[in-house]
Amino acid sequence: MNLLMQLKDKWTTIAGKMNQYGIPLPLVRDPKTGRGDVALTLVFLSSIWVQLGLVGKWSHKLEGIDITQALNWFYACSALYWARKLSTDGKKTEIGDKSQSDDSSN
Repeated sequence: MNLLMQLKDKWTTIAGKMNQYGIPLPLVRDPKTGRGDVALTLVFLSSIWVQLGLVGKWSHKLEGIDITQALNWFYACSALYWARKLSTDGKKTEIGDKSQSDDSSN
C-alpha cells in the first residue's frame, strides 16, 4: 500500500509539472522545429488507425474499423499538416501577417 501511495505521489508531481509548463498532452515532435506539433500528432494517429484497419480487414479480427473512413481521416490530417507548411518563400506564414514586399512599397 505504501508503494502505491509513493507511485501516486510521483505521478501527481509529474502531471503537475507538465500542466504547469503547458504540456497537457504528449505530442509528436516536428523534426524541423523540435517542438510538439498537433497536426503531426494527428497524422501519426490516423496512420496507425489506417494500419489497424488494414490488418483487421486482412485478419478478420478488427472488422469494426471502416477502412474508408480511416483513410478519409488520414487524408484530412495529412492535408492539414502539409498545407500549413506551404508558403511561397519557404518560411511559415500566419494569417494577417504582411509580407516584407508590402511594407517596402509604403
